[in-house]
Amino acid sequence: MTVDAPSETAESPVRTALAVLRRIPGTLAVTGIVLVVGALTGALWSSALESGLVDRWGWGLDAFAEGQWYTVLVGAAISPEPWMYALILATFCVGGGFLEYRYGTLRMLAAVLGTHLAAVLVVALMFLILEQTSLDWAQELARVRDVGLSNGGFGAVGAMTAGMPLLWRRRVRLIGSLYCVAMILYAAEIWDFTHAAAFWIGILAGPWVVGRAREQFDWRFGPQEVRDTAAVLVAFGALHQLLIRLWPGEGGILRFGENADDPALSTLALVAASVLSLTFAYALHNGRRGAWWYVTVVSVITALAGPFAASNPSDWLDIALDVVLLVLLIGWRRHFRVTGDRRGKLRVWKRGLVTLAALMTFTVAAIMALSHQITPQPDIGDALAEAIVRIFGGTTGLEGETTAAKAILGGIGIVWFIAFAIFVAALLLTSRRHETDGSTRDRFIELQRTTTGMTSIGYMARWEGIDHWISDDGTAGFGFKQVGNTVIVLSDPAGHPDDLRRNYAGFAEFCRSRGWRLGYFAVSERARSELSEQGWKSLQVAEDTVVRLPDLAFTGKKWQDVRSAINRAKREGVTMRVVRYAEAPRGLKDQMEAISAQWAGDKSLPEMGFTLGDLPQADDPNVEMHLAVDEDGTVHGMTSWMPVYREGFVVGWTIDIMKRRLDDGVMSGVMEFLIAESAVQYKEAGYEFISLSAAPLSYSGEVDNSVEKLLDILADKMEPYYGFTSLERFKAKFKPEHRPLYLAYQDEVGLPGIALGILRAYLPDATAADLVKAAVSRPD
Repeated sequence: MTVDAPSETAESPVRTALAVLRRIPGTLAVTGIVLVVGALTGALWSSALESGLVDRWGWGLDAFAEGQWYTVLVGAAISPEPWMYALILATFCVGGGFLEYRYGTLRMLAAVLGTHLAAVLVVALMFLILEQTSLDWAQELARVRDVGLSNGGFGAVGAMTAGMPLLWRRRVRLIGSLYCVAMILYAAEIWDFTHAAAFWIGILAGPWVVGRAREQFDWRFGPQEVRDTAAVLVAFGALHQLLIRLWPGEGGILRFGENADDPALSTLALVAASVLSLTFAYALHNGRRGAWWYVTVVSVITALAGPFAASNPSDWLDIALDVVLLVLLIGWRRHFRVTGDRRGKLRVWKRGLVTLAALMTFTVAAIMALSHQITPQPDIGDALAEAIVRIFGGTTGLEGETTAAKAILGGIGIVWFIAFAIFVAALLLTSRRHETDGSTRDRFIELQRTTTGMTSIGYMARWEGIDHWISDDGTAGFGFKQVGNTVIVLSDPAGHPDDLRRNYAGFAEFCRSRGWRLGYFAVSERARSELSEQGWKSLQVAEDTVVRLPDLAFTGKKWQDVRSAINRAKREGVTMRVVRYAEAPRGLKDQMEAISAQWAGDKSLPEMGFTLGDLPQADDPNVEMHLAVDEDGTVHGMTSWMPVYREGFVVGWTIDIMKRRLDDGVMSGVMEFLIAESAVQYKEAGYEFISLSAAPLSYSGEVDNSVEKLLDILADKMEPYYGFTSLERFKAKFKPEHRPLYLAYQDEVGLPGIALGILRAYLPDATAADLVKAAVSRPD
């Protein structure tokens, strides 16, 4: 990835934003009209409900009975309440802006106006029929008028999903549908019905709006679908209680006109309960056994006790959801078997106990420090009792008389809850470590050596810290780095293409069954294509630089720098010496270690790892060390070369270590000399190519999308410390072929976790302070 200084022609964020705005004129125009109408009518700062604007311009059965069909369009420019303008316009701008940016103004307007009109008419027809029944809520809501552009916004969002990738399409539709259902069940304002109708009509019309074929619904209910359904039910049960507190509306269609809120629970308690429930929902999504046990026990209790306390249809709905959840959890319990290893859990418990002791000490010390500001004035026993009771959200009756004392006593419960929530999440999501046995590693190496798929950096998948997995049929091998709950496959898996196609899903299931997030890093175009066939996405993260040897000749002006280095070495008596690190004389080893130590000490950040090796990785009988040594035996520079196999034979070599002595008097151009001499030697030995390897976060192409721009920024921050760009410029002297390397992933949601895992793989010893320092400062 090139990280050149910004040029005058580079687009600034302001220019980028203006370019986006120029592509959504219709969205901007509609937004402007709504704001202007709001200002002229006063709805922008006063309630349209109270001022009579809704009664005058709102649509509904009464308006249609009086022939006021124009209200369907005119009323869309008014908001019921001033604060709703922000929500309404935000929804419209997201859905409408997306559609207009991607598919044009006419399609956007058709989607917004079409779903708005259809939703209003469908709901009006529904209430025209339902008001003839004995349903109180239907009879009352049938007479209510409504205004606002929110229907069009919901319809646009529904249509927008048709233009999304499959996983995002399903997520937005599921979340949107759950929101609409929850609002109807637990709030039941008139607009909740039209929002739901517009959203679902938008989903149906979406394929036409975006111009693609309508897909068939996939009825498969696999392991992940079971997990996700259980997680959604837990999250739905948690959030609807919070919804009742934040927006009770009319109480919902199941208890219309009643206050369903529980005044005994504070808003803070509801938020805390929701956070914990969402944590367990996420753990169920990952198939965690601990979350399964907790949710199953709680659901059994609530399902058994619920009928004795149920007093309305809403309570019975909650019981029904618990029963459905129990059927899922018990009937498909085999899909919830992910557990953390014992050492990881023990580590979490130790940290939890240390945190408990620290918070207990802090609480007691804070209470005693402010004891003269607390009534009744506590002694050490009172402070200890208060600290213990606060763990469970209670109090012994101590009250603060000053602002500081009130803040301390009021904040203790929040601090305790945050600590407890972190502890629960850490315990539930503890990663399970994988341990590779010797036979598995040996089979992986055999597959690498005897098949055709080994890439130029494939040898790195044998390094220490890389685990391996072999398919059941023994034909495919994957080398991967585990970082927490993230698994990063390094380079292409080993095996023939047909065998790998059969086993990609098997390895993904192996990771899924352990709750691991999976990504493929630095894979070739071939592996990228194979994964793409199975629905994986990818983006370029690096480029391999390959020099073809059969036709290599350092002739012509373009090779002047390389020839100069070779001639300089002859004049200064520097020659290349080939050794195996383990067999090198003690004097050479000492010098190599000194050079390596110089480079490590020259950086303010720790040495990088993962695909960047050093002398421990060079201590391998298959790896060659090429040293530039003068007549006095002084090592001026060193490189290491790893073999690349194909069907049992070495066909090329890949450079890893590239370090020169940092002392004065080192021959200028020593790296050019070493690589040139190595290339000549390998050419004479009949090898096909050498690879100058790939610097992470470095490639020569254009930056096309937001993820690549983020990686470009990261490379810019790391460049002063590790010199990725300068390394690429150095490699350009050898006129290499550039072969793209990719990061493959299943879902954009997992990208942040995968990116963090890759960063930790490269910098396992870097502290948070190191990374912050790198982000905000520049080295001297």
